[in-house]
Amino acid sequence: MRLTIFIILTLCSCANFAAEVTCSEVSSPPGTHHGETLRVATLNIAHGRGGSLNQMLIGKSRIERNIDTVGVQLAAQDAHVVALQELDVDSLWAGGFDHAARLMEGGRMNCAVLGLHAQTWLYRFGTGLLSEILLTEPRVIDFEPTPPTTTKGLVSATMNWRQGEQVKSVRIASVHLDFSRKKARKRQLADIISAINESTVPIIVMGDFNEQWSSQDSVLRHLVEEAGMKAYQPESEDLPTYKSKRLDWILVSRELEFVSYQVVGEEVSDHRMVTAELRWSSES
Repeated sequence: MRLTIFIILTLCSCANFAAEVTCSEVSSPPGTHHGETLRVATLNIAHGRGGSLNQMLIGKSRIERNIDTVGVQLAAQDAHVVALQELDVDSLWAGGFDHAARLMEGGRMNCAVLGLHAQTWLYRFGTGLLSEILLTEPRVIDFEPTPPTTTKGLVSATMNWRQGEQVKSVRIASVHLDFSRKKARKRQLADIISAINESTVPIIVMGDFNEQWSSQDSVLRHLVEEAGMKAYQPESEDLPTYKSKRLDWILVSRELEFVSYQVVGEEVSDHRMVTAELRWSSES
């Protein structure tokens, strides 16, 4: 019965939703990252349902434990900035609490930027960025609604990163594309390319693209080629993030390069976390 209600409500949730951007600062986060490398991570946290079929089938306490498990994994990866998807804030269907705030409790992540692309009385969720460094210039893009699936989008913000004697800016984005139709993802691709082209600084794009690299008409492949981005070993078959598929990616501008890249083996949702260590390219 609960699953039937969920399907009906999802079918009805195809209006345009007002975007919400919030940035909370705790313990005065540093305004500049001083490390030679930057550690980033991305994870679709699946509304905190963990390995369950649906978050509406489990109670608040179970969802809280699942979010805490995500927090433990984030802490173990020691990332400076994390991109999250299917991140809920006070959603009735996901325990009725702020998942981002809980992830920040007791941890070193003290800056959050949220983009709530889908909002009804039942849920408020979207993409987010958590960071130990101050994030500025937050922006949210809601993709065109794609009923019967919920609206997707991206959230982005700017971070300062010292390179030698210079302090440079880098734009960081968390993105989630539609899972059901390639046509929808192709439309969403145009919004992502526009956001990348509008940026006057290098950009890191992370998230659940619901696309693999293998096909010639891959939306992901088009994004990398048309926006001049880099992907880590895109043709590798050893980096699955959702079952046997590689759907979650970290892409970077030409001014940056990968030092390391990993898919975390332990599953804390139906997706696996992806982490990367980045540095400025010697050519930048």
